[in-house]
Amino acid sequence: MPETVNLKKSYSALNEKIAKLYDESGVRRSFTVPYVEGQPMADHVAAVGQAAQQNGGLTANLVTSAHHSDGKGWGSGDGHTVGHPAEKLRQTIIPKDDERAKAAIDAAQKHINGLKFLLGDDEPTVQTAQGQLNLVKPTSGAGMNLFDLGVLLINIMHTPTQAVARAHSGTKPGGHSPNRRAPVQEEAQGGQETQETAQGGAEAPGEAPTAAQAAPGAPAAPEQAQG
Repeated sequence: MPETVNLKKSYSALNEKIAKLYDESGVRRSFTVPYVEGQPMADHVAAVGQAAQQNGGLTANLVTSAHHSDGKGWGSGDGHTVGHPAEKLRQTIIPKDDERAKAAIDAAQKHINGLKFLLGDDEPTVQTAQGQLNLVKPTSGAGMNLFDLGVLLINIMHTPTQAVARAHSGTKPGGHSPNRRAPVQEEAQGGQETQETAQGGAEAPGEAPTAAQAAPGAPAAPEQAQG
């Protein structure tokens, strides 16, 4: 078990692997909207919405968003939000022993491991996420279509990420609260990024562009680590 985890980084890596799986499986992107250094996230989300509208709308695309794993990370321009046509993804079946699908599943496991580090192996939401991932690990997604695998890998993270947000909120002055509260400090790019630490210095999850949540059936991004 690592001494620290960075859920923002592992979640971004998961999105990056999913997009790579789609790209290298022959599904051409509908659009790519790069991050811009210093650009407010609201402006990036607006640009994604405009690009989607020019390509059938958000409901016709599955959106992933990631900073490059070898780049500067959150708060930088080293990354992008991309859309892949949902219908093409549904029509494309993952073959046996697909290394790109394995890489995406491995990235999902790494993110779950980080959630376990923060919440403990006995946390029900983590156990549910791990159980769902275990269903596809033996086959590496073979026989599934690309859309279903991508949605599965992202959506199983939503509930345990909410649990992390609740636990993180309890470390703030005043303890747990049913209402959202402001983070200690904000950074412009990559959402509001709290610098508080919990359990061995693990960073709280950040917020991916909300465009990733806009399309019905598309992956849901982790919520901001607030109560």
